[in-house]
Amino acid sequence: MSAASCFRNQNPGTVAVVLGAYDLRRRERRSRQTFSISSMSENRYDPQQNLNDLVLLQLDREANLTSSVAILALPLQDATVEAGTRCQVAGWGTRRSGGRLSRFPRFVNVTVIPEDRCRPNNVCTGVLARRAGICNVSAPRGGRRGLER
Repeated sequence: MSAASCFRNQNPGTVAVVLGAYDLRRRERRSRQTFSISSMSENRYDPQQNLNDLVLLQLDREANLTSSVAILALPLQDATVEAGTRCQVAGWGTRRSGGRLSRFPRFVNVTVIPEDRCRPNNVCTGVLARRAGICNVSAPRGGRRGLER
């Protein structure tokens, strides 16, 4: 799973998916596994409104499960994420639009905020102590969907 916005204006056949990486500037031959994408399943991504920014990627072969590569269980379909649920968001993104990718993954603990403080059909989170948050993980077909707890 990834953000659909990462694949905007890209041919999935030219993208490599890397599992088991930690430091983007080192090879990490023992832990890294590189794959091609055999298919993608978007969820009606709308870049103008930044809605449904999720995509499921099917890799060209099975990954080897190791101490660096594991399966993450997803919530059941139509599962609700209640306000106050604590989640963790992680990735090598940028701190600002157009910035450089982080060398190491960044992690932030966030809390799901009440629906009335969010756009319809989105799961919105906040870092309440820092007045920051993420409000672009959208729920398909209405309703709030699960996040990793």
